[in-house]
Amino acid sequence: MSNRTPTAPDSAAAPSRVTVQHLAQEAKKVGTTQLTDFLERTGRDVADVYRGSSTWTTILRRAELLPTPTTPTPGESELLKRMHSFLHVDDTERATAYGQLVTDNTPAYEDLTEWDQTLARMMFFNLWDKAGGFTSYADGLASLRAQHAVRSELGQLLTHLMRNSRGRAATPLTGPHAHIPLSIHHSYNRSEILAAMGVARLGGQLPGFFAQGVLWDAANKTDALLITLNKSERHFSPTVRYNDHALSPTHFHWESQNSTAPNSPTGQRYQHHAQRGSHVLLFMRESKDTATGRAQPWVLLGPATYERHTGSKPMAITWRLHHPLPNHIWSRLSNTAPTA
Repeated sequence: MSNRTPTAPDSAAAPSRVTVQHLAQEAKKVGTTQLTDFLERTGRDVADVYRGSSTWTTILRRAELLPTPTTPTPGESELLKRMHSFLHVDDTERATAYGQLVTDNTPAYEDLTEWDQTLARMMFFNLWDKAGGFTSYADGLASLRAQHAVRSELGQLLTHLMRNSRGRAATPLTGPHAHIPLSIHHSYNRSEILAAMGVARLGGQLPGFFAQGVLWDAANKTDALLITLNKSERHFSPTVRYNDHALSPTHFHWESQNSTAPNSPTGQRYQHHAQRGSHVLLFMRESKDTATGRAQPWVLLGPATYERHTGSKPMAITWRLHHPLPNHIWSRLSNTAPTA
């Protein structure tokens, strides 16, 4: 931790809507190329750096603080646009794995363990959710070696997130999901979820073209339910504005798609998944967008078991969570849950 006195942003350079130019002026004033140092000395939040089209590299380039050459390498600008998609990383294992993939001596994709290859695919699709023109993960990840600015920024961002107590102890999935590198009550975006479960793959389903809120993963015999609690008129039509909410730290109320009846194949699978050997994973986010306008990630609530339902098309199902909601999640949800 730096022992230097923080330098507050000039009032004239800190409007409610900060710009790249304002941030570049602040970076030039403090004279640092290190993200954490900049944030500590200016009192800025990391989200300020990633509003709009801003990134740490663009700020440094505007402030003329980057070492030569200062011109962007081919493909750099598109990769920098994806840096915001790592802001939610909140576990040490994932941050460490991603960070190792952007070092100078990172191992080749083929030399990684199966577990680390899955994490590498999660990072790959976080950078290129529509494949980026690559036909192999190895080629895509190898292309990062020429992206010095991108690798430096992503490494600094991940280090900052972990340094600022974002990394909580992980509770990994177990049993039939033990091979999936996702942790209970941690945050993931769509690309990471689909890659971790093996659904997203080159030559097949790509995260950038997936918009559903429900997923039947046949390979893992798992229904993954991606739940958005607050469904705004801007993003959700009245026909899909389902009433989803936590009932308690251990129970969750969820409404199926409008086409699902109790006697339909999907409805039957929901009701009898335990007897039939299939599984249910719940992912939840409070709203679609963050304050910066970026897509909000989902928190993995973990496996759940069917308890009961009412109605049809949609079915209103009560799921029992295998892992109770921690206080920091339940306290927010209990204040917004509808009353009877």
